[in-house]
Amino acid sequence: MRKKSSNSAEVRFFKLDYEKVLEELREYARKAVDRGARTVILIGSLARGDYTAFSDADVVIVSDNVPERFLDRITDFIDPTLSVDVEPRVYTSRELLKMAEEGKKLVREILEYGKLLAGDESIIEAVREALEHKPLERG
Repeated sequence: MRKKSSNSAEVRFFKLDYEKVLEELREYARKAVDRGARTVILIGSLARGDYTAFSDADVVIVSDNVPERFLDRITDFIDPTLSVDVEPRVYTSRELLKMAEEGKKLVREILEYGKLLAGDESIIEAVREALEHKPLERG
């Protein structure tokens, strides 16, 4: 008679409830705007649609009333109560426009995949215009 093995493997599947996460992020973004942020934009895998159950939420927050040091900026935008980890990247309008003028990858991602969660969408149009009018680099 065979004994049952006590070393049985169990397979678990994890699924991210995208609609729930998106609604949480919209509420998070509305609160950020209420506290002075100008715009909150979702980027990364959640914006592109290639997320997994373990993805975090990459958000770009545009706020003109923030500390000088980048590390000091994110503390106001961390929220451990959400079902996903939020990775805020906080820039002033001027910094974001300068990044557009320089053709930075982050700006291109905002324009290609970004989802406006809350706030003023005119900054996105200003970024688009700044990127389109960037001077050609000479090699």
